[in-house]
Amino acid sequence: MNISKSLQTHEWIAPKGTRLPDFIICGAMKCGTSTVHALLNKHPRIYIPNCEINFFDIDDIFQHPDFFFQEDNHWTWPNISNNSKEFWKWYQNFFYDAPENCLIGEDSTCYLPSSRASYRIALQTKAIKVIICLRQPTFRAYSQYWHMLRTGRAFFDFEDTIRFTPTYVLERSMYLSQIREFIKHIPRKRIFFFVLEEFLANKEHTVKKLAKFLSLNYDDFPEGVLDGHANRARIPRSVKLQVFKNRMLRPFGKMYYQHRLPFSVKTMEKKGLIFAEFVNKLHDKVNPSKPRSIPKMNPATKEFLDRYFRTELKGLGDIVGTDLDLLWFRESS
Repeated sequence: MNISKSLQTHEWIAPKGTRLPDFIICGAMKCGTSTVHALLNKHPRIYIPNCEINFFDIDDIFQHPDFFFQEDNHWTWPNISNNSKEFWKWYQNFFYDAPENCLIGEDSTCYLPSSRASYRIALQTKAIKVIICLRQPTFRAYSQYWHMLRTGRAFFDFEDTIRFTPTYVLERSMYLSQIREFIKHIPRKRIFFFVLEEFLANKEHTVKKLAKFLSLNYDDFPEGVLDGHANRARIPRSVKLQVFKNRMLRPFGKMYYQHRLPFSVKTMEKKGLIFAEFVNKLHDKVNPSKPRSIPKMNPATKEFLDRYFRTELKGLGDIVGTDLDLLWFRESS
């Protein structure tokens, strides 16, 4: 078991009486997690908080660098060892309004690539079920890039991002090693694979299988539940201008998370925050982002990434139970 002793501490076992989720949607990012959330949230026996909680990997700096703050030679980060009771109380509060007779869930696009989330989920006395969303890996990486660009975390165009910081957009498409890590700790029978392309080809069939996995009655879903779950991307008018703004505001990238963590952070001077807010508002007027189709990927880049992922993910279909090679890479054969 490739887990350091520091991750095996009792702090990560829920205190007695904690209401734990019945299921967790574990990503991957831009693979339909929002779609699964929206579908399940419409079932009368399901309760899911609206936001991603990111509890079981909250201290993973590789997945959440924005949760680690440094100022005046002092670091503040989500260290559960300091006050585990408060961390678990914070986590429990997300399910406070859940009715007693329903299943509760949560979702995080970072649990799958994290080296520690699956182990901590498996530590719990409750047999938590896991839903892993997958998508053609090249398209997933490209979609993530446009999300990162809009949210201020991409500092180059797509090709230069692959050249200079490939981990940013390629890591979360490395499903095989990540899923193998999950299966080390969580039995395969407690894992459901939601493959986006299969869902789009036959929505009713996929959702019926998902309902069965969660022991739900499919007929209890409201009419029209399968309609309209696509999240349309918001694309800036000018990529170059967006990249320039992202680089200029890079030191202020953590602003969004300061009030969404189980501890207080005071690392930004008021003047700096005012400046960042001013630049963002000005940029939104000059270079607005609007819902529209993502520009077509450079064909040479798609061919390169398809070949790369086809090799790296060889054998994944055997675990998932689907011919992913045919589903994802038949055009590049």
